Amino acid sequence: MKAYNEQWIYNRTILEQAERWYRQKLVSDQQIAAVRQTYPVEFRQTNGFIEIGLFLFTTVAILACYLLPASIFSMVLDNQRTYSVFNVAFGIGIGVVGQILINRRLLYRNGIDNAFVATLAGFLTFGLNQFLPNGLSTTTHCFVTLPLLLAILWYYGDTLIGFFTLATFYAFIFDSLIKFSWGKDVLPFVMMGISVLLYLGVKYIIRQNPKQVYYTDPLNLAQWVALIMVAASGNYYVVRELNGLLIRSSLLASRQTGAPEIALSWLFWLLTFVIPTIYLWQGLVKRNRMLLILGVLGWIAAVMTVHEYHALVPLNVSLTIGGIVLILIAVAGIQFLRNEPKLGFTDVPDDDSPNEFLGDVGTLASMQAASGAHHTPKNDLNFGGGNFGGGGSGGKY
Repeated sequence: MKAYNEQWIYNRTILEQAERWYRQKLVSDQQIAAVRQTYPVEFRQTNGFIEIGLFLFTTVAILACYLLPASIFSMVLDNQRTYSVFNVAFGIGIGVVGQILINRRLLYRNGIDNAFVATLAGFLTFGLNQFLPNGLSTTTHCFVTLPLLLAILWYYGDTLIGFFTLATFYAFIFDSLIKFSWGKDVLPFVMMGISVLLYLGVKYIIRQNPKQVYYTDPLNLAQWVALIMVAASGNYYVVRELNGLLIRSSLLASRQTGAPEIALSWLFWLLTFVIPTIYLWQGLVKRNRMLLILGVLGWIAAVMTVHEYHALVPLNVSLTIGGIVLILIAVAGIQFLRNEPKLGFTDVPDDDSPNEFLGDVGTLASMQAASGAHHTPKNDLNFGGGNFGGGGSGGKY
């Protein structure tokens, strides 16, 4: 029912983890051979640079194929309805051709199929919105577009489509609120609330479907975007400048220069520092890299906000001081964690960390079932006693 073979995608995840353990010499040659045989991956594999090149080349080729008939039938396509039908038909044709290539060439996110999915979504969205009467609001266009993007996302599980879907969703919320007189006042709080609900919803979906890897990348992207929106919606600079931009865009205040002071400014100054601090705290407690990165970036944004309105030194001096401080913190952190893990953190690369062997019980169970053999711990890596079972396998570990 979906564009790609879900079992192969699941096998790919298991095989990638098994290969990492094999490089760490935690898995024997016989075991990795058994895993490769039990969990085959038939997708055509490429590297990132080739994927980018194939994506750009395929996109240019599709657009060229579009412009040729569009220029030939330009006289007929002057009518908006006819042009919209042409775009929708061309988008459907792209989807059919793309699916044929995916099935025959066994493609999976290697650039070519990504280009077909992106252009398919673009032409269908463009054509669908052309069916609508002129003069409709952005809210209406986003409302009509969202179901289409969600259907494409469900079928392909593409990360780029996931980004477009999130952008359309937030545009819908934003444009809906600013139409009301009270909308600008509650906009930051609504954005924060919706983003928190989105983040919690995605976390719930992941917990309920731990083996669902078809939508792993879009779900991870949704978490990043939701947390970024929470921090941005509470940042004093973003709220004040956006409020000033909305005021300047209104006809009654077209002469307004600069962003005026906002209501509850003390609250947004507080949130500017509190939200990144919560990210850092939770990142340290839960060993969550995403929260740590966003917490650090949030604190950098908070310091930049203070500098914007209460600059103590020139910009070039503040940038130099900030860069030196960050370098010193990075060097000190590396030196502190280099010899041995501290408080659950280590400077050892992920592929070299034996703790990752215990990080994915489902993958471990699948590997054990595939290999059908126990392996002797190496490099003084010892496991405790007890029974291990799961995923249909069992045995002592």
